[in-house]
Amino acid sequence: MKFFKYLIIVSQLLSYIYSQPGTLISYNHKITASNSDIQQLVDLALGNNAPVALYNMSMYSIDYEIINPQGQLDTLSGLVSFPINPTKIFPIASYQHGTTIEDDNVPSVTGLSISNQEVSLISMIMASTGFIIMLPDYAGLGSSEGYHPYIIAETYTPAITNMIRAVKYLSSELNLNNSFMYNNQLYLFGYSEGGYATLAAQRDIEQSMLNEFNLTASFPMAGPYDLSGTMVDFYLSINFYSQPYYVANVLFNHLHYYDTLDNLDQYFLPFWADTLPALFDGTHSGNQINSLMPDDPLEILLPETIADFSINTDNFFRQTLEENTLLDWVPVSPTYFIHATADDIVPFTNSVVACSTFIQQGAESVYLIEMPESVGAHEDAAPSCLLTALDTILSYQLVNVKGDANLDGLINNIDYDVLIEYLVNSTTYDLSEHWAGDIDFDTKLSIFDLISLSNIIENESD
Repeated sequence: MKFFKYLIIVSQLLSYIYSQPGTLISYNHKITASNSDIQQLVDLALGNNAPVALYNMSMYSIDYEIINPQGQLDTLSGLVSFPINPTKIFPIASYQHGTTIEDDNVPSVTGLSISNQEVSLISMIMASTGFIIMLPDYAGLGSSEGYHPYIIAETYTPAITNMIRAVKYLSSELNLNNSFMYNNQLYLFGYSEGGYATLAAQRDIEQSMLNEFNLTASFPMAGPYDLSGTMVDFYLSINFYSQPYYVANVLFNHLHYYDTLDNLDQYFLPFWADTLPALFDGTHSGNQINSLMPDDPLEILLPETIADFSINTDNFFRQTLEENTLLDWVPVSPTYFIHATADDIVPFTNSVVACSTFIQQGAESVYLIEMPESVGAHEDAAPSCLLTALDTILSYQLVNVKGDANLDGLINNIDYDVLIEYLVNSTTYDLSEHWAGDIDFDTKLSIFDLISLSNIIENESD
């Protein structure tokens, strides 16, 4: 028996050693779509506001590995779509989706299905306008086991950063005609829960990963960034909430993540202590849970819990909300908060407080874009917010072509000098720079690429 026990331990250790965060486990082609088909679908959804679809698109679902905040290996899933054009290099954009609690209602599963318009529209719009667009499912959803750690900041970053790594692996796995190449630009954007996930990942990347990820700009939209202030005040002041399962989701998963579900009966009314684990098992919709919830979502708690929550800053949930408030740092990348002033689910004040706090703390590139009441409340405002973000993202966008050896968006004598430096001194190139310099597509840099580049520069100057 001891032998088998040791064998299991050794096997686990080897698995840990040879598994790296971001390792691409599997990928599955879902669909290829022409820019004309994309244009028709986007026009149908957005009318005159639809952007122009420039590129055909290919879409894959992927599984990849992470090491979660507890140091354990987990398998996560997500969706990636990219423009089909083997002569160009595109930026990576990561879109963080809004709240879902169903395992089969995530990007990797729904793809271009009309059942999830958020995912399908984002995928089509971004890929067809020249972005490698990835949409992580998040921990506890899709391929990941267990409950989704809802609005717990530290869990989003591994999902996003390791998916970026996995997407880069994918580019080398696909054959030349079906593949893509990425440049050094990275964009983060998301709506609602996705807005929160975006800001959480931005914080972690800027604090410890800027040597790996060059964050071009971030667009958190309609997220609950000020959990311990704005959101607490909001929930204590209302007696009706149109999406009460959001609150149940936060309370349940915070207890599960930071304590134990064995203590549900210490905080929740008996019915809810008995029922919540089954309701959040990944098979029930938000509408199903809403149909059971009281209008005031805090009423699923014991009266003494509500009373304590109202006045005691040391209350368990007060403490977990404080820990996951995202205001204790200073953004360095351009950061655009986009939020509808009429938001009825996640108050606009979240973005006001976040923006003003960051500026007071010394941030120099933080902006607040107020969406007027005319765009609607939380759900109705989402398309307008997304299109506003896209307009700004496009102003930063850099698409590189063969010959742009230094990836500055221009082809000139500087690229010629860069290529000579490599050929003479064997200067180290990163993958995208190597790809840009490989003008003849033979996977190596040579004098023939230099001759081709010289001809391109000469023709450009004529």
